[in-house]
Amino acid sequence: MRKDKDIAVKLRKQGLSYNQISEKIKIPKSTLSYWLKDLEISEKAKNKIKERVNETAIKALIKRNKEQTKIASDRADIIRKEAKEESKKLFKNKLFIAGVSLYWAEGYKKGAYGSKWKSVDFANSDPEMIKVMMKFFREICRVENKNIRLQIIAHRNVNIESAVTFWSKKIKIPKDQFMKTYCSYPEKESKRKNHTLTNGTLHIRINNVKLFFRIIGWIDGFKTQLMGP
Repeated sequence: MRKDKDIAVKLRKQGLSYNQISEKIKIPKSTLSYWLKDLEISEKAKNKIKERVNETAIKALIKRNKEQTKIASDRADIIRKEAKEESKKLFKNKLFIAGVSLYWAEGYKKGAYGSKWKSVDFANSDPEMIKVMMKFFREICRVENKNIRLQIIAHRNVNIESAVTFWSKKIKIPKDQFMKTYCSYPEKESKRKNHTLTNGTLHIRINNVKLFFRIIGWIDGFKTQLMGP
């Protein structure tokens, strides 16, 4: 036993971890911990152990992230397939057809094809189209007003306060649900063009991954309905 302990001490001073020492001399880690708990080792050895621990932690984190990504991807596929099947029962609903068609044309879809951001986002400057989409989100998607966020994208010549008031009244959403950051187009571009979007372009944003993939599934079903499998 003394020989094993001497070897363990030597290996520990070289900067090996308890796992590595245990594998080499076939001694349980609990025994190594008892033998080596008061052992003084050099800064170089401490750094080697620390680096190895960090490396192991990073590998474990990467593995866990990959596993979680796979689980999330599988879950998204299930939601999308179920929504595609569900869409067969909804094609007689005019609001469903209008909402799915408009989202297919103007909504954010990159999240279904590799982009990390996966959230519902529909943008347009036509007030009547926006009203239709709000009706779609409320009645077909069953989204409550409190879960809707809005953002205006506007040129520098747009009066943001007036635009917020306009859209707030148009779609009956309180002003405090408008995001505080308003992105403007470059000033040079604004001078070059005669912009007529006096109320800017409105983004309707719903941070709901499940709903995002449900809408994508509805679009899949709509495509099949129009063009076949």
